[in-house]
Amino acid sequence: MTFTRRIVHHGRDRVQISGWKSRDDVANLVPFPSGDRLAVDTVRRAIDSARESGYRRAYTAAMSPTQAVPFVEGGFELVEELHLLERHLDGDPSSTRGGLRRGRRLDFDAVLSFDRLAFDEFWQFDRSSLADAMRATPRSRFQVTRTTPVVGYHVTGLAGSNAYLQRVAVHPEAQGRGWGRRLVEDGLRWAWRNGAVRAHVNTQITNERALALYERCGFRSAPHRLQVLHRNLV
Repeated sequence: MTFTRRIVHHGRDRVQISGWKSRDDVANLVPFPSGDRLAVDTVRRAIDSARESGYRRAYTAAMSPTQAVPFVEGGFELVEELHLLERHLDGDPSSTRGGLRRGRRLDFDAVLSFDRLAFDEFWQFDRSSLADAMRATPRSRFQVTRTTPVVGYHVTGLAGSNAYLQRVAVHPEAQGRGWGRRLVEDGLRWAWRNGAVRAHVNTQITNERALALYERCGFRSAPHRLQVLHRNLV
């Protein structure tokens, strides 16, 4: 059976439900609260909807501690915390130029082949999650290295005055050559030129290399971490 993306509405709150990494037994719940967080009843409706759709387990998107509260009250438990970093954009942030080109769907297989090497299994992308990252904001930029084969890529999203580095990955064998910084700065430069005033990125607590890269690119840790939660539905 194939499950499609659906939206649960409760008042002005919404929760998007889709298959986690194209799984038909694990749901991914993405909250769209009308205020600081969802109502607990909204979470319970989303749980019922996911269960009725045949999902047996569910993960949430990464959320702030405040947004996580109604999910915890709905029976979810913490799986992992993530560093959240922010940077103000008040001018062209780039010190590097060139070496990149626009990514295409034809590049998906190539970038996913080293995405699997760059991240732990839980965080690895498949074609569906890569496409979701590109759809997560009203506008996005997908760039890859101008190399043969491709050794790095980024997806950066733009929503109003906020930019989001959705994904930055470099093949392990190409790390240490400046590609990571070039990819990050390309995303920030594009976002700034299109009206962004603040950029956000998250990374695993244990990913010290990525944390150091973002700090070199001017990011600083936010006051709180993001949380990913899980719950069995059966």
